[in-house]
Amino acid sequence: MPTRLLLLIIAGLMSWTNAQAAPTIEDYFGNLDSFEADFVQRLFNAEQELQEESSGVIKIQRPDRFYLQYREPYEQLYIADGKRLWSYDADLEQVIVKQQQNLLRDTPAMILSNPQQLQRQYETDQYRSDDNNLIWFRLTPKSSENQFDEVQLGFDETQIRIMELKDGFGRITRLEFDDIRRNPGFSAETFRFTPPEGVDVIEQ
Repeated sequence: MPTRLLLLIIAGLMSWTNAQAAPTIEDYFGNLDSFEADFVQRLFNAEQELQEESSGVIKIQRPDRFYLQYREPYEQLYIADGKRLWSYDADLEQVIVKQQQNLLRDTPAMILSNPQQLQRQYETDQYRSDDNNLIWFRLTPKSSENQFDEVQLGFDETQIRIMELKDGFGRITRLEFDDIRRNPGFSAETFRFTPPEGVDVIEQ
């Protein structure tokens, strides 16, 4: 999975502050220190035909640490420790290491971790869907340089359930979240990665 897409997915994994309707998206993204959930990811082409499906688990510790593991159909692991992003592919026996600050700068991952920046960088509108009875936020980037044309976040009465990312070719990546844990306690070891012995480590 492309790293930029990974970061956009992580960007949406925040929860409502309470069960009341709030006037702005910032209210829904505040008051959350950590997050954990299982997810199913589906990729659709412009004709809305399913192209790929995968699943796994994600853990976030604001403001800058995350753990994302794909379990099906292939095992892949991404860990951000606050300084570096580690990408581990067990089948390839390969680890790719990137500087997290350079990688995350000006991405929705960082913007949604700091909700005060939302109004400066995104046009946001809210609506309710009759199809699934969710409250949706549509985020449209003000800059034409963003790699996605639209990001949509769907909430039920308590927390995020769906995230959709639409690119310039009309393709949609859809994330559905289940077994959500709000503000769980993580040990420091959760966001540390030591490359297994014998694997190739590539610094980028």
